[in-house]
Amino acid sequence: PIRSRMHYFQDLAEASPDRFIRYEYPRRLDESRQAMATYLNVPVETVVFLPNATTGINTVLRSLKFEKGDKIVYFSTIYGACEKTIEYIAETTPAEGVKVEYTYPISDDDMVDRFKKVIRHEKYARNRVRVAIFDTVVSLPGVRMPFEHLTEVCREEGLLSLVDGAHGAGHLPLDLGKLRPDFFVSNCHKYVFSEHTLFIHVLAPRRIR
Repeated sequence: PIRSRMHYFQDLAEASPDRFIRYEYPRRLDESRQAMATYLNVPVETVVFLPNATTGINTVLRSLKFEKGDKIVYFSTIYGACEKTIEYIAETTPAEGVKVEYTYPISDDDMVDRFKKVIRHEKYARNRVRVAIFDTVVSLPGVRMPFEHLTEVCREEGLLSLVDGAHGAGHLPLDLGKLRPDFFVSNCHKYVFSEHTLFIHVLAPRRIR
């Protein structure tokens, strides 16, 4: 059914490209955004589609204005391309990356405790943790992270939460209305079964300007 529906839209676009792009595509795009908004339990105006999940991470980090003493906290199991983005930010802005080191096996509670200790260490050093990046499911190894608790810690400590849910949507039960991250990116082509690569970027309503 998914492939048949994809071919239907391909035929529709090729039959009348100008009409499809001008009139049909915007309406269908809004329908798709609404479908994902309903699925994730968020307002439709917070959902946008992107070329890939790493673009979402880049979009958030490059949109922030960093000052001396600002820190980006992330875990040692971060996806490689996302760590490269943090390195770029550290080279081109006053911000610095702070890595939470850990190895498996480790309990969720221990992971959260390490996260808290890093944040509080930076605060004690009079630095400001601007944003923390963490996964729903680590890509290597494929282990679920306690992202719900980590998001809660971010709220308690007053820093932005950027959740890399590349392996989240369709794989795990997700209620972003309840989770309330500041930023969330995910794939649709893996576990939501979209035909071609499709990525979503969800922003908390309070982050929309």
